[in-house]
Amino acid sequence: MANGGVEPFLPPDIIIIILKRLPVKSLVRFQCVCKEWKNLFKTPSFIAEHLHHSDHKNPFLLLHDYQYCCGSVRLLNQNMETVEILSVPFRHGLEIIGSCNGLLCVITNNLYLSLSPRLLCLWNPATRKVREIPQTTNDYWGICVFGFGFSSIVNDYKIVKFYNQELRKKKEEDHYFIVANYGYDGVEVYSLSSGLWKELEFGALRNIRFRTTAVSADGAMVWLGKEDLNPVLVSFDIVTEVFTITPIDGVSPANLGVWEDKFAIFWYGEDDEYNAADDEYNAADDGFNSTDVRLRLLEQVASESGKSLRCADEYSIGTFSRALYPLCIWRNEIVFNGIGIGSEAEPESEYLDLFNLSTKKWELLSNRFSAYDRLAGFNYERSLVSVSVCNTQV
Repeated sequence: MANGGVEPFLPPDIIIIILKRLPVKSLVRFQCVCKEWKNLFKTPSFIAEHLHHSDHKNPFLLLHDYQYCCGSVRLLNQNMETVEILSVPFRHGLEIIGSCNGLLCVITNNLYLSLSPRLLCLWNPATRKVREIPQTTNDYWGICVFGFGFSSIVNDYKIVKFYNQELRKKKEEDHYFIVANYGYDGVEVYSLSSGLWKELEFGALRNIRFRTTAVSADGAMVWLGKEDLNPVLVSFDIVTEVFTITPIDGVSPANLGVWEDKFAIFWYGEDDEYNAADDEYNAADDGFNSTDVRLRLLEQVASESGKSLRCADEYSIGTFSRALYPLCIWRNEIVFNGIGIGSEAEPESEYLDLFNLSTKKWELLSNRFSAYDRLAGFNYERSLVSVSVCNTQV
């Protein structure tokens, strides 16, 4: 501080260090302080450093309850307390595809206007900014499988979209039948840095039937799928834009997650064997009949065709008398959606079960949800990352 009658002040470098550690909501308000601060908060270096100082290593648990047309989106802290219910800026609700560095990739649902294609958007809830992703001719009906991720190597966010070309030629009542029986036959990728879509070679993906939206980590996206009747993982290298197919041996996969930059497969043990002959196999239904829950961690390794996945560790989570379905891995916790058997006096209700991968301890959170909720879980960190053309060095 200066003395001797001179106005007290802080050196600019110290002010910037302080600002980098403030919550996003404060910085949004502080844009009105002066033009210099407003411009500072938009610089790639400030955005990146602020992200790593804030929630990046301690993300919130984002729970999306998407029952009916809208549902709710809420953030939970490490004490499993709701710290915020996000104001959804979409008229007919949304489906969240992925969460990365404070950006949510979402599809806006339009249940009442089924003939209109759904919109694909990037949304930063902290800054309340939304970017509508341009549509292509392959968005007909909105029946697509998506993935969303970021690579620090190319400093770019990308969206992958699998589609079926025949949907443009069929009537409304036919579109679900086509996807269920013939899968997808084309793929496009959108780059936030260029603002453009481009078509990718479909090749060996032609026989894959995708079962989940992708999870993303370490510059890659991974989907769970089936090739013929066998479970496989489909990985996408964001840098090289190359797909790799990895067979899954000896497991009945239910969902995917990410822990410490490793991809994870949630699967069920011998008490609920996967029936390869059952072409109508459904992960969620399988989970609701299973008692033996397990986890397999996968690491990325270099191969001739790009990065492939290799088993790193396996965990036996436990055997249970009631149904559990894994939603995601949050911090060191596996978040399960569990169903308790009800009675006439006390109806069936849903729970959140947490399994700590470090301590191997369980925590049961009951009576938080009705039996009709449909939940999805994501890691979420508040950030200043822009939904506009990407130049943020994260």
